[in-house]
Amino acid sequence: MTAKTADIDVAEAKCTPAELTISWQNASYSVYSSLWLRDNDPAHRDPQTGQRLISLVDLPLEPRLHSAELWPPEHITLRWEDGETGVFSLHWLRAYDRSLRLSARPTRLPWMGQPANHFAWSAYPDWVSDPSIREDWLYYVGRDGLAFLSDVPQQDAAVLQVAAQIGYVRETNHGRIFDDRDNAALPVHTDNSYRDPVPGFELLHCLSAADRGGESIFVDGMAAAERIRAHDANAFSTLCQTPILYCFQDADVDLAVERTMLEVDTRDQFRSIHYDDRSIAPLPLKGPLLKRYYAAYRQLAELLCDPARSVIYRLQPGDLVLFDNTRIVHGRTEGEGALGHLQGCYLDADGLYSSLAVLSRTRSSPHDDRKD
Repeated sequence: MTAKTADIDVAEAKCTPAELTISWQNASYSVYSSLWLRDNDPAHRDPQTGQRLISLVDLPLEPRLHSAELWPPEHITLRWEDGETGVFSLHWLRAYDRSLRLSARPTRLPWMGQPANHFAWSAYPDWVSDPSIREDWLYYVGRDGLAFLSDVPQQDAAVLQVAAQIGYVRETNHGRIFDDRDNAALPVHTDNSYRDPVPGFELLHCLSAADRGGESIFVDGMAAAERIRAHDANAFSTLCQTPILYCFQDADVDLAVERTMLEVDTRDQFRSIHYDDRSIAPLPLKGPLLKRYYAAYRQLAELLCDPARSVIYRLQPGDLVLFDNTRIVHGRTEGEGALGHLQGCYLDADGLYSSLAVLSRTRSSPHDDRKD
């Protein structure tokens, strides 16, 4: 995480034995606990990986700050009463001010139905050759959950070449890649809700399109979930708090996992949606809870099927779409004539966000200068 240079100009730094307070020139201020500072002293971290080199039990129970000096430039030197000294980057301290609720990942923004060209697009040759284009594209993937490439080589397994520049391919019982040759209509869903963990992102590369129809459908599951939260908090809680069973089996695998259809994080913010009618086992509920669950489930299903929430686009040969499988539900309209052929793979989320972070290290302009 980084902070803007303009945001690290310091008006004043003062300390008590228990905490450090930094007043910034932009009129905001940050407060840091003495124990937290001692625990995160840069001298106690590997300079390459950032991994901690000490244990919490190596620290004093209540380290007491003695002084704070704004030196060297863009740093602050802290001294504790037991003689220890630590030098902290002001950029680093600003970025880790938890009151700002900064995140290493782009803030997710909900959306309604709109043309596909309103999302991030890039020509694949430019995307490969220009890291700044690739960084912006990944940023928008994190923000919107959906982005497109054009002019990807129409070759078998080309999707893996794209994936290699984004993150780590998640292999399943289908292998590293899977083929979708079908013109049948496909209801919107998230993939592999029966796996633990669920694949974070999905890539689909169009090698050939149906003669007619066969449009891809994308819906923001986060926006639908937030609509339910705003208008029926009880239904939202039911979907977040009632675990159900997702399962899949064939001759080679027997997969099952219990999870909630909607998940929130420790701050009660939307984390993920797991929506796949095909994979839900008979609901293990009875009485009033079963009735409440079916009602909440129907609310969500109706929102996800609302055309006003859909992005509908007919992928052309050479097009590729990347979407967040824990947020975006996807489907397909019925195709006619020659079979369409999509080739896909899954990516773990940590690899994608790691690639974005590495690309961002050398970026001169901050992320919040990107267009909304």
